[in-house]
Amino acid sequence: MKKKHINCKDVFNRICDTIDQTLDSPKCRNLKHHLDDCPDCLAYLDSMKKTIVLYRKYPNPKIPGKVHKQLLKKLKL
Repeated sequence: MKKKHINCKDVFNRICDTIDQTLDSPKCRNLKHHLDDCPDCLAYLDSMKKTIVLYRKYPNPKIPGKVHKQLLKKLKL
């Protein structure tokens, strides 16, 4: 089976879909290989995980509506 190479943009687009999965799952193998060689994407993943921890710790943060909309726009949600 031919190994599909992914780039940083692919990682950014997939990271939210795979963040709760182990990086050993079949869906995440290419992502893991990329993260092994890309410190920028690894830092991005770490940042996303830290953000999730903070949101779970503070489930109802008081975020102004405008800031919330900008965040969702950046995250493309």
